[in-house]
Amino acid sequence: MPRSSDRSDPEPARERPLSAVEQFGAAMRRRRRLQKPKMTLRALGQLVNYSYSVLSRMELGQLPPTIEAAKAIDEVLGARGALVTLAEFARSEPYAGLPPKPPQFVGREQALQTLTSTLIDEAYPDRSTVAFVFGPPGVGKTALARWWANSHQDDFNHVLYADLRGFDRRQPAEAPETLERLLRGLGVHDDRIPAHPDMQLALLRGQLEHRANVDHRVLIVLDNARDSRQVAEVLPGSRGTSVLVTSRVRLSGLVINSGAEAIALQAMSKNDAASLIRNFVGDQRAEAEPQAVARLASLCAFLPLALTIAAERIAGNDTLTIGQHTEMLAHRALELQVDDDETIGVRAAYSYSYDQLSPTQAQVFRMCGLHPGVQFSAESVAALAGIATDDAFRVLDQLAQLSLLQALPARQFRLHDLLRDYAAEEAGRPEWNEERAGAIHRVVHWYLHAVNHAAWAITPERPEHHIRLDPPPDGVVPPTFRDFEAAYAWSLRELPTITGVAELAREHGMLFAAWRIPVECFDFYIHHRPVAVWIQSFEVAVDAAEKSGESLRIAQAAEELAEGYLRRGNPEDLDRAHALTSRAIEVCRGTLTRFVAFAYIEQGNIEFKRGNYERSAQLCEQALHVAQAVAARVGETLARTHLGSAYRELGRLELAIQHGLAAFEILRAQDDYHGMGVAAVPLARTYRTAGDLDAALRFCDEAVTAFRRREDFQGHAEALAERALVLAELEQYENARATFDDAIDRLSQIDRRVAEFYEADWARITAQAGQ
Repeated sequence: MPRSSDRSDPEPARERPLSAVEQFGAAMRRRRRLQKPKMTLRALGQLVNYSYSVLSRMELGQLPPTIEAAKAIDEVLGARGALVTLAEFARSEPYAGLPPKPPQFVGREQALQTLTSTLIDEAYPDRSTVAFVFGPPGVGKTALARWWANSHQDDFNHVLYADLRGFDRRQPAEAPETLERLLRGLGVHDDRIPAHPDMQLALLRGQLEHRANVDHRVLIVLDNARDSRQVAEVLPGSRGTSVLVTSRVRLSGLVINSGAEAIALQAMSKNDAASLIRNFVGDQRAEAEPQAVARLASLCAFLPLALTIAAERIAGNDTLTIGQHTEMLAHRALELQVDDDETIGVRAAYSYSYDQLSPTQAQVFRMCGLHPGVQFSAESVAALAGIATDDAFRVLDQLAQLSLLQALPARQFRLHDLLRDYAAEEAGRPEWNEERAGAIHRVVHWYLHAVNHAAWAITPERPEHHIRLDPPPDGVVPPTFRDFEAAYAWSLRELPTITGVAELAREHGMLFAAWRIPVECFDFYIHHRPVAVWIQSFEVAVDAAEKSGESLRIAQAAEELAEGYLRRGNPEDLDRAHALTSRAIEVCRGTLTRFVAFAYIEQGNIEFKRGNYERSAQLCEQALHVAQAVAARVGETLARTHLGSAYRELGRLELAIQHGLAAFEILRAQDDYHGMGVAAVPLARTYRTAGDLDAALRFCDEAVTAFRRREDFQGHAEALAERALVLAELEQYENARATFDDAIDRLSQIDRRVAEFYEADWARITAQAGQ
């Protein structure tokens, strides 16, 4: 593989548009070459106090520049702020697809050749192929996959990437999350993505099959799989699709069921390890101390991750020889020595680099090991470390340039799983007990106040759902949100972290926060319907509430978890939901609260789903009395909405319209758009059943508008489906058919059971009309 050196200025030819990171690198290279005489990277490094390897990666578009580095380079090269502007774009540029090539890569020729022959079958281009790379942690599986995928992008029309997080501290990615990411990568909008993983996988296969029909080849990279099952749940097996998987374990199930090619990856050879070190420190230093280079490779157990970290540190400090650096690393390795510990070289390299960090850098690094998210923002790390956000971002960028963190788009970062373990170990040392306790307290409260602010912005028209928290602790500056859209976007981004934060709070005895953080997310869940996270986070909330012994906490968490089970809707979920609502009613012991009203509504909904309409009406009447007694507006409107549906099925249409209309008018008076949509669809159905088609069409239009304003894609599709049925009743068949096909296309992808309900109605109406 090519190596960087002062004797070459690689500038690879590119046909695709340059990313913002690559534009910065190209501009930096041009400015450097315009200097008289032409300035080398090493000379520039001495002037700006950055290592040659870091500057080289910036020029190649492999490393986003920090603003701090851009300012220094801009000043030395006389760019008059142009490089700073490009750096700002590079730091904010989103990137949802394949991550770039690793900054340095050598060797692995046999593995690369096997990947090429397996995944690019010229004889059978539309064949489905699968290969997986497996080996111990730190051996370079991800680097190999990224290098090969980036090198062969031109052989595919589309490249998709998903991190399965098989060995992260947080739970592995579940199928819905991975399939959503792949579908979005193919350009499928959120309103077309189903909720159920089986339907998501079917949609992915359909999308890939459509592309295969026009000779469109797709590569899917699934990084860091835990086992064969995790991969099988998202594996499309479609024509013209190649899948590259990495894992720590041999995925025998993929070999058996998918004919996958297995590629075992071991530690690097001595020569390749020496070449990797040379890429960082430069030819001159490496050639001057070949024995020190060989010893360094041996101390790092020839593992690329350890070699990269150690070599990066040495490249950044040429006041010591490689031998002196290596001697210091050797002492650290002896201190860490454990019999039969295959990661000794990795841990030694971590320890060596960690010990040379500044106090602030070291603190931020170990604090990152405590973060409950798979990836994290500079703002949340600032809360962990108790420092300003700008300072946190600057230090995180520095750690990324030292290869101790990975920089992600939108000012996000993440740790390699081994580095996370090491950082957590360091943070767990006795001397950091006070620091650790303070950090956990701050980050939990940062999230608690953040989700509280988001909840107020998402449903400001429902003040009874929200509370005003006491001011956050010192050093905690949670985000605020100007409107629904900003709060909704933040909630989407932080969704994978919510359960982990609640678990962290519960683990450290912060029971109020462990309960309240999921509770604050409830209205967001109602809009977005992320059922898996809904259930996971509220299971923590219920447990924390039970541990607290607070009856109202138990009641609220139990009935809101019940609603999550109702949304999933499996037969066993209805039983779980009934048990939870019974628990909510029981702990209140006759005390009238809005949570009891909601519990009765959910029980009424359970009976409705089971076809017991009389019992459903009785329970909703009971809910209505409780809601009115405690002035619970949302509870009253939901009770009336469900009561209207039950009375419709019982043929009591006048009562059904009365309750449905009352619910809608209460919600309209409060500008509760999402509530208006929820009330309008069943009310339109009731008017259609009663034969008042003009009123039915009017409420369908109200629902379509309301759900669109609040980004509830399933609700929007249901409103369109109901509108199509009304149009068919009005004998506007052409318009009805177009609307119905659009709605069912969406609903079939989101919830097949709901789609079948509307299809049955459509078949009945069109059959009666002879259409």
